[in-house]
Amino acid sequence: MKKKIDIHSLYLSLFAITVIPIILLSVIITIFSVKSFRTSMHQEVEKGLEDLCNAILTIYDTTYEGDYHVEMREDGLYMLKGESLLNGDFSIIDNIKEKTGSDISVFYQDTRVLTTIRDNQGERVIGTKASAVVTADVLKKGEKAFYSSVDIEGKKFFAYYAPLVNSDGTCIGMIFVGKPSATVEGLIRKAITPIIIIAAIAMMFGTILTTWYSRHLVNAIRKIEMFLEKVAGGNFHAELEMSVLKRNDELGEMGKYAVRMERALQELVEQDILTKIHNRRSGEKMLREVQNDLYLKGVPFCLALGDIDHFKNVNDIYGHECGDVVLAEMAARMKAHMLGKGFVARWGGEEFLIVYQGKKLEDARKFMKELLDDIRNNDVAYNDLPPFHVTMTFGIVEGSENRLEDIIKAADMNLYYGKSNGRDQVVG
Repeated sequence: MKKKIDIHSLYLSLFAITVIPIILLSVIITIFSVKSFRTSMHQEVEKGLEDLCNAILTIYDTTYEGDYHVEMREDGLYMLKGESLLNGDFSIIDNIKEKTGSDISVFYQDTRVLTTIRDNQGERVIGTKASAVVTADVLKKGEKAFYSSVDIEGKKFFAYYAPLVNSDGTCIGMIFVGKPSATVEGLIRKAITPIIIIAAIAMMFGTILTTWYSRHLVNAIRKIEMFLEKVAGGNFHAELEMSVLKRNDELGEMGKYAVRMERALQELVEQDILTKIHNRRSGEKMLREVQNDLYLKGVPFCLALGDIDHFKNVNDIYGHECGDVVLAEMAARMKAHMLGKGFVARWGGEEFLIVYQGKKLEDARKFMKELLDDIRNNDVAYNDLPPFHVTMTFGIVEGSENRLEDIIKAADMNLYYGKSNGRDQVVG
């Protein structure tokens, strides 16, 4: 006699082994989600700054013709683009900052000559230097660069720098586009707060549900265990009880996932990947079951082997990808044809096994000729090639209680005869 389950003890155990992992998992997922979101936001900021930087360079190239250069005058150094003086012309960068909230600076070498950044007194920080790291990356290497933390006048920025390159390839300076780190981080915090709140609510909700459901888990867990045991044993036609699948909780979902897993495993083990029909292993198994029905119940069956005519020519002329399309197309037609009549399996290469269950040889021949007509009358399309004609040859025999190897051999002999005597026919 089986020992009676201590419901109270099991309830407490289930509570401990479910609630604690749920909380831990939720915390891990939340941390991972927040980090992933933060990384994504940083990437979005980088992409946005890069696009804005490219747009500004385009605006300058469109507004002012010519190359960048500098002139030393009595009252200082002046930066020009073509004949246009850039010093003191803040109209473009101020307008862009007003619309985008991004700060912009234009450098001659490592010195700012134009900028929207202001110090604590409200003065533009013209004449300040770029950091040594930026100078080395952008000016010396002539490459664009993004930095997640650049200090400018005591203020941290997400910054994107691009070299100012003249038509002769010389780098005369660089352009900076940035957003204050505090602004970006503020947006991130605002965005992730709902994620954290939702995660907390989910943890609380999950705990309440788990507590309520724990008293009803034992039976459902056992049913799932028995179902998975059958699947693990190779029974991919086992059915999970509807009482589990109808549950509106985690076990119900687990049951649905288990059924999906069974179907996925069934497809993986029994289905041919390319043609989406039964593979040889599955076909042999089903054929044995069909023969067993003949032996036990007297249900007749007919067996046919089919082969795509001149398939090697298809591969040689059009390529193996086209050959795969032909295989899939023929399999789809045979599968559609066999609905309600039996099954079709890929036997190997371009060869297929067809089994008509509950059919005598006369009826099976009739059905097979209908299938052959369907194949003849529908060309195969592949990419931009004109649709081309594909035919098949079939060898068919009536099933018996003889060894399956002998029945298959007889169908194969009929197939060989058909292939040797004109193809595109049903023999048997």
